[in-house]
Amino acid sequence: MALSKVTDVIADLPLGVKATGGAVLAGAVLAAIWKGLGTRQANRKVYPRDTIVIHQIGRGPCVPSLTPFAIKLETYFRMEDIPYEVVHSWLRPSRKTGKVPYLEYNDLEVPDSEFILEFLSKEKNFDLHTGLTQEQIGVGRAFQKMAEENTYWCMMADRWVLDKTNMVWKVFRVPRILWGFGKRSIQKTMYAQGMGRRTPEEIRHIMSEDLKALSYYLGSKKFLFGDKACKFDCAVFGILAVMKWASFGGFGASVLQEYPNLCDYCERMKETFWPDWEEMIQTDCTK
Repeated sequence: MALSKVTDVIADLPLGVKATGGAVLAGAVLAAIWKGLGTRQANRKVYPRDTIVIHQIGRGPCVPSLTPFAIKLETYFRMEDIPYEVVHSWLRPSRKTGKVPYLEYNDLEVPDSEFILEFLSKEKNFDLHTGLTQEQIGVGRAFQKMAEENTYWCMMADRWVLDKTNMVWKVFRVPRILWGFGKRSIQKTMYAQGMGRRTPEEIRHIMSEDLKALSYYLGSKKFLFGDKACKFDCAVFGILAVMKWASFGGFGASVLQEYPNLCDYCERMKETFWPDWEEMIQTDCTK
């Protein structure tokens, strides 16, 4: 029986039966995940010492990763010619935060893209802000935090909750029966963060105002601070890349198109640091 037919049958069941069935399904899903984790743990690859290994959720159908923070890290490593390895598995998040991406380095685990870069800058002895003035560092951090702590949540709402086509759920191949549970979980997180208390119109407006500020500052410059890209470009590009190429049925891409210089900026970052972009993207969200 096709999955769609199964879900239709489930929808017609009495509430008590659905509740019991939901508990059984949840248990089965958790058991499958646990089994998968055990298999992956047993088959973990052993890397040479001092290898930078980034764990992320897998290549996307339109972008090298569906998480902008993995794009940020990989773009920076490419920009600075830092060798690294990538492990694709959303079933094995950080033990510290339960999220990806995270760094595996020798016997250490470092979560959070920004902490990863700070850790590696000390471990490998390189400057994250080479060539930038103190003023530029201040401006760069402000734009990075706007993008990662504000624009990002607009994008999350657009892609995972507001999109009526549910395209991102289909891309991740999440069974339809779990969409409602997943949306409620994301909405709960977004409500606590604050963006979830906004109307769809307000969320779109906030996203547009963020992009307008970034567009005004970028102007006709090649990158944020001139002809040479920096760490802050990598962070901003991560957010914009997912918005431009992986909004799916959401409004993110159309909002970004209102700012041509940001669209050109995305293409420029892609061409400069991802000449293998088409080779990196995968329709089944794997490596």
